[in-house]
Amino acid sequence: MGVSWRPAALVLLCAADLLVMLDGTVVTVALPAIERDLGTSRDDLQWVVTAYTLTLGAFMLVGGRIGDLYGRRRAMVVGLVVFAGASCVAGLARETTLLLAMRAVQGLGAALAVPAALALLAATYREERERQRALGYLSATLDVGMVAGLIVGGVLTAAVGWPWCFFVVVPLGFAAAALAPAVLQESRDDAAPRLDLVGSVLAAAGFGALVFGIDRVEHDGVGAVPVLAVAVVLLGAFVLAEQRLRAPLVRLAIFRHRPLTGANLAIAANAGGFTGMMFIATLYLQQVLGYSALETGLAFLPLALSASAGGLLAAKIVARVGPRRTAALSMATTAATFVMLSRTSDQNGYVTVLLPAFVIAGFTIAAAFVPLTAQGLTGVREGEKGLASGLFQTSTHLGGAVVLTVLATAATSRTSAAEQAGHTAQAALTSGFSVAFVIAAVFLAIGAATAVRTLPATMATGH
Repeated sequence: MGVSWRPAALVLLCAADLLVMLDGTVVTVALPAIERDLGTSRDDLQWVVTAYTLTLGAFMLVGGRIGDLYGRRRAMVVGLVVFAGASCVAGLARETTLLLAMRAVQGLGAALAVPAALALLAATYREERERQRALGYLSATLDVGMVAGLIVGGVLTAAVGWPWCFFVVVPLGFAAAALAPAVLQESRDDAAPRLDLVGSVLAAAGFGALVFGIDRVEHDGVGAVPVLAVAVVLLGAFVLAEQRLRAPLVRLAIFRHRPLTGANLAIAANAGGFTGMMFIATLYLQQVLGYSALETGLAFLPLALSASAGGLLAAKIVARVGPRRTAALSMATTAATFVMLSRTSDQNGYVTVLLPAFVIAGFTIAAAFVPLTAQGLTGVREGEKGLASGLFQTSTHLGGAVVLTVLATAATSRTSAAEQAGHTAQAALTSGFSVAFVIAAVFLAIGAATAVRTLPATMATGH
């Protein structure tokens, strides 16, 4: 691929990931309208989100390996077509069962497209500095997309109805799929053995059970333990099977590469911190301060702008101080910011606490994403870029979900205790949110320490 094509390739790859990220947050805002229009029960409503995250988390690793074997560009195109087609049907759905089924199919499409897009980015930008710069653009795009989803979802739901939260990604998804052959070269492992079906089934079942168990913790408490136990057994069986197979889905030797392992561990804390901040701040703004959905989305604009700046400047920061310092200092600063967030008032904490925290944490979370992603794609063979990408994306989504579940559970528990102690509803909620921010700070501090111990001090100079 000539150099002149690479900007177009970068735009396309960022757009592919943006669609998936946008879909996650834009639908969340539309849930009350879906409940009202389709008569969806409260128990089924959470499946509008869970059906998507379940298949996405379950098949991300398998999707990455499929790209290695059968072509990463092909996997991305198929994934985008499936994602866009399911989005269209979801918008047309007039009963809950069809909507939930299409959300699951959307997750399957995303599980193919997302790892393939990241692997193609790594294959397109082989020189370390250029890759860091490309990852900076990707980080900025994803962070802005998450925040933009809240705003777009609120506007579309209020103006033209919730189905347009699904329709909006349809033309973009089909357009990206149609343009891919023109701007992306195919990339695959021609010498790779056939797909490990045993490992694929165990991985999908294990990760799927883990996602389901994590989701049920907040609703069922200890009732989710059997599901989580099944996930542990399945993933344990997966590890044992991979050790014995001649052509495993995951070559476990890659975990001996410290930067890859450390990046996968640290990204869980970084992703959990970002999603946790958005989740908790959204509840705080709406339930404590009384903001509308649209006002809440607009309140996140400083976070989007700050994250965009952090992603765009990350490559220069990494070039100056190295991957280790960039990731560690960024996550340590985010941890300190979360401690500041724990002091949020139940009266009007946006200007005094949330706004400065958004400006700081948005920048540092995005800045940490770039070196962590770059190191998460190292230490693998040429034909394993999709595997590394799928593994990193699994760590990002599932690890972030684990952190978010811990934060949500801690906040709920503390809020209940404060209400029983006689605090007002607003004061009790704020107390719960404060505890969650402190716990998030601990996770981020652990992530920073992991980066110090595992990431290289300087960038690689070769290709």
